[in-house]
Amino acid sequence: MEAQSTDSPAEIPKELCMKASFRYNPKIMRLFENLPPLFRIERSGEMVHVYLPVGYKADMEEYGFGVREFYEAYKAITVEGGRKVWKSGRIEFRPKADTLVTVRLSESELELVKLAAQRAGQTLPHYIRGAALGRMLRELGL
Repeated sequence: MEAQSTDSPAEIPKELCMKASFRYNPKIMRLFENLPPLFRIERSGEMVHVYLPVGYKADMEEYGFGVREFYEAYKAITVEGGRKVWKSGRIEFRPKADTLVTVRLSESELELVKLAAQRAGQTLPHYIRGAALGRMLRELGL
């Protein structure tokens, strides 16, 4: 069966997405500028809600923040359906990974995937998830 090609952007119901919320602040808004259309930003009064269907990293230096200012932005953002992590001058938004998918592989395929994960310095689940998400991003043109 051949994959169907489409030029329309992928749309994920916002109820399935991680949601980052904060009081409107132009500096914090910079962290979410230029996101692909897969992400949605909604403003309701003075609150901003960003719907993130996949993980996202915002780097302090990339957005021109000082350490104190960036940490204040980190504290101002609340997250539902996932978590935020402060890590070496960046904020990582990680969605809750609570859906289990079973994949059948031959023993030799599994050994090859384990070897690749080991060489990448990753756990097997982290490696498989990253490979699947990387391909998904390419297939969807994101």
